[in-house]
Amino acid sequence: MDSRTTPPPDLVVVCQLFHPELVSTGQTLTELVEELSGLGRRITVIASQPTVMPGAPRVPAWIEHRGVTIRRTWSTRLPKKRFWGKLINQATYFISATWTVLTQYRTQPLLLLTNPPYLPLLGWMFNVLRRQPFHVVLFDIMPEQAESIGFLKPGGWIARIWRRFNRLWYLRASSAVVLSRDMLEGALKNANLAGTPDEAAARAKTRIIHVWADDRLITPLAKEASPETVRLGVADKFVIQYSGNHGRFHDIETLVGLAAAFGPDEGVVFQFIGEGQKKRLVSQRFPGTAHPQVYESSYVSKEILRESLAMADMGVVAQLPGQEFVCFPSKLLGVMAAGRATLAVCPPDCELARMIRDFDIGIVVPNGDISGGQRALREIAAQPDRVRQMGENAARVLRERFTLAQAARGYFEILK
Repeated sequence: MDSRTTPPPDLVVVCQLFHPELVSTGQTLTELVEELSGLGRRITVIASQPTVMPGAPRVPAWIEHRGVTIRRTWSTRLPKKRFWGKLINQATYFISATWTVLTQYRTQPLLLLTNPPYLPLLGWMFNVLRRQPFHVVLFDIMPEQAESIGFLKPGGWIARIWRRFNRLWYLRASSAVVLSRDMLEGALKNANLAGTPDEAAARAKTRIIHVWADDRLITPLAKEASPETVRLGVADKFVIQYSGNHGRFHDIETLVGLAAAFGPDEGVVFQFIGEGQKKRLVSQRFPGTAHPQVYESSYVSKEILRESLAMADMGVVAQLPGQEFVCFPSKLLGVMAAGRATLAVCPPDCELARMIRDFDIGIVVPNGDISGGQRALREIAAQPDRVRQMGENAARVLRERFTLAQAARGYFEILK
């Protein structure tokens, strides 16, 4: 198809990662846009060619996907595990997407994601030039996220300039969406708005809409009923599963340390499923096949995600200290939708930890606490009924508070 056969949209979504990307941002946004389309919005998505999986085939420049028009702009397709490859991919996508909006979508409202993280500048630029309205969804907050892991010098000139631009777009955006209360405070601080005369207006236009899981796609399934459980022979094992992006901002180090603390004869299996910059830590620590307590694979397809998550007794969310103010892990909602207890590796006083404790849906292990984590896992592995109850609590809480349909209605109210 091409632009001549596509009716004009009433919303243009700009995000680098979209269907058929398997990384969490691509999947999460795809689910939201499909749901908004079902609520009556006519949506065009401007995305790049898939780059997550090495050697992934190119997809058509124009496709229709469940009522959504997806337009692929040109960008480089360098391996994203390498920093320079990811940076060049993001820069070329930004330039190409900017040109597409400039020349072809002059009046439609824009919904912008923070992938790449400076994408909101596109909205600011067109709002200045032609008063085009735009909304920003903050899945990540930069540069604070990069500063928290030492990737950027805290308070350095790059970070200072970036925050000034954040303030500019924040003041002109029609609305901003964050994923948690901690992120709301982080967003205002990061944009140099906290404690200023503009804080009240910025706070008023910012909505908290929690990340979600599609509870129609992922539903609880008994462990023994999963074909993946049978295929890997883990029915009699206590399976601790990390599934998703192994990124720079995830505490894979603590999880790898925990896996090494268990022997192959203890009946505990750690699964590392997905890709990302830190996936190499797994293969470096556990080379070859001499570690039967550790299993690793690439991303699983969406079609078997439910069966894959059902292998686990506990699903893992691993967040580095400081990240609670700049992102919220969508992995948690997938684990909850699958009806599984959660092992949260994170600061014990962050919003994620509070949620785990308040709803009784898992256990919290502080970052770097290998001995304490090993002890807690051995204790919980000896209480299968307790683990099962945590999983049931998680599935119930998700249905009550964190479904895709509930989140989409929140976005629909903002956009209409």
